[in-house]
Amino acid sequence: LAVIRQWARSGVQPDRDIVALWLPDEEAGGTHGSGWLVDNRPDMFSGVSDAIGEVGGFSVSLRDDLRMYPIQTAEKGIAWLRLIAEGTAGHGSFLAADNPVTKLCEAATRIGQYRFPVRLTPAASEFLQSLEDLTGIELDLEDPDEVTARLGAIGRIIGATVRNTANVTMLDAGYKANVIPDVASAVVDGRFLPGAREQYLETIKELIGDDIRIEVIENARAVETTFDGPLVDGMASALKAEDEAAVAVPYLMSGGTDAKAFDRLNIRCFGFSPLLLPTDLDFFGMFHAVNERVPVSSLQFGVRVLDRFLRAA
Repeated sequence: LAVIRQWARSGVQPDRDIVALWLPDEEAGGTHGSGWLVDNRPDMFSGVSDAIGEVGGFSVSLRDDLRMYPIQTAEKGIAWLRLIAEGTAGHGSFLAADNPVTKLCEAATRIGQYRFPVRLTPAASEFLQSLEDLTGIELDLEDPDEVTARLGAIGRIIGATVRNTANVTMLDAGYKANVIPDVASAVVDGRFLPGAREQYLETIKELIGDDIRIEVIENARAVETTFDGPLVDGMASALKAEDEAAVAVPYLMSGGTDAKAFDRLNIRCFGFSPLLLPTDLDFFGMFHAVNERVPVSSLQFGVRVLDRFLRAA
């Protein structure tokens, strides 16, 4: 927005059309925003071949003279599930052989304790190879705690980008302390790697057993593109022009963005919202956390990089 406003004030005309979108519900799956536009107004994107969006182009300091800037080229799919256990209602003082709360909690615990196997996608492989080349550190992907300990904040995202994940995030059961309910439910935030949706769902079914029913809340595709072409070169050049220590690398993001909708129109999507971050800022720890923020100087850096990038795009 700052770049476009600056261009409007100074009369800058880009070499090609740029479609700017502000969308309302990416955090809720994008149904009424990007999804609706793709389904109902694809004409708005006639001629659009590439797109940039959130969560990419931020700095990760490896040394004083070396900063890695991961650019999102892939993101995991989303499978939000509601798990439903049914049982026999009764008085809370009775023996309960068919308590749905107990059945649900046992299933939730099995999910929480399970670790999906490592599976490297092209984007994750390129990112890890770049990281090893730049740091000289060989990574044991079977031990995410060790990776995090060796790499700091950047290590936190690696474990989630090389395997499917499932976290129980919500529980609902009962209405009174002395009543055994006849139903209990839980919500699972599931994220699957490109090409791994069926494997993810089969694993969840095996973990919860036959007594738990599944309802799909949200089902969104995983997307992946290649890290090449003039647009990628432009991102790397714009970063380098503002930060001599910058090295652009591809990465797979564990979350999801509006790219899932635009990918259906064969638009190549990249996460590129450049930020030069302080070395002591736990950027990943702020996602969806209390006081989520970035420094003003980081935003100012991003404006300069985007200005260079969009002028040359």
